[in-house]
Amino acid sequence: MKKLEHNKENFRLVAFIISNATSGSMFTKLLKDAGWTAESTASQEWQLAKKSKEDYLFDEFVKIAEQGRIDILDFIVEKITKKDQIYFKAGEKGYKFPREALANLKNKLGKELILPKKKNTKLFMERKFHASIAFASKRLFCDGHYSQAIFEVCKLLNKRVQELSGSSADGKALMFEAFNSASDPKLKLNAFIDQSDKDEQEGFMHIFAGVMHGIRNPKGHEIINLKDPYKALEYLSLISLLFRRLDDAKNLTK
Repeated sequence: MKKLEHNKENFRLVAFIISNATSGSMFTKLLKDAGWTAESTASQEWQLAKKSKEDYLFDEFVKIAEQGRIDILDFIVEKITKKDQIYFKAGEKGYKFPREALANLKNKLGKELILPKKKNTKLFMERKFHASIAFASKRLFCDGHYSQAIFEVCKLLNKRVQELSGSSADGKALMFEAFNSASDPKLKLNAFIDQSDKDEQEGFMHIFAGVMHGIRNPKGHEIINLKDPYKALEYLSLISLLFRRLDDAKNLTK
């Protein structure tokens, strides 16, 4: 999707479209699902602020931009262009998409708007991921399901470590058991001869455990509602490296 330029003129345009096309409770849900903090989208807060829906939304978009949360704005614009029925009830209770304003928005976005899957596929293929990443996440990523793509590769990583180590443990505990450098590790990432080898082994043990604890099992974490494909690619790149190190471990145990 071509990105909408983030300036006050465009924020006003988006605020105008939303204020005409849906209710306060529905745009509150849109903001929350986009990742904007609950404190900023409390029920009926726009009414308590004694602002029109358009003015309230415009002010929120400015705050979002000031915090650098471009992913939130992109999510909102995408839902508008798709007239997503989860958030918009055009035609009900007098809510209508303003035709001229919506056409203006689409003109600003250009033809790339209809090709997010093609762009995502190109981004994904440029990374030259480990084959396991492609197997578990390519389709999800290309369809824009970034969080699910990351979760699936984490699940596969966990399963692969279980298979190679012969352990039935799970998650962080599995990684500490499989790569423990205090004794003879079940999975060695190097020759495990000198202190440098042991330091590397221990360091990667913590990285594997951190991925399980901080990425696979998030609670209220940004990954739950990740909208940025570039950030998703960085997570996948980290996990791709771990799959390559598992290949090293497999070869060392032969």
